[in-house]
Amino acid sequence: MPTKNLRKLLRSKGCNEGGGKGSHEKWTAPGGHSTTLKAGAKEQAPGTLRAIQAQLAPELGPTWIEDTQ
Repeated sequence: MPTKNLRKLLRSKGCNEGGGKGSHEKWTAPGGHSTTLKAGAKEQAPGTLRAIQAQLAPELGPTWIEDTQ
């Protein structure tokens, strides 16, 4: 998934960007769960997407990425 599309998806779910270190961005969901993504990458790797989905699943649901595609 392209990083810019993932950012749009996170914003549409109510998540906010909250900084990060180096080439990573920290995103926080409305209920406080957070995740990081590789900001410098054009595309997010499948494993990275699975990790992001799992970290935010308690708030957004277990298939929140697939539900929007």
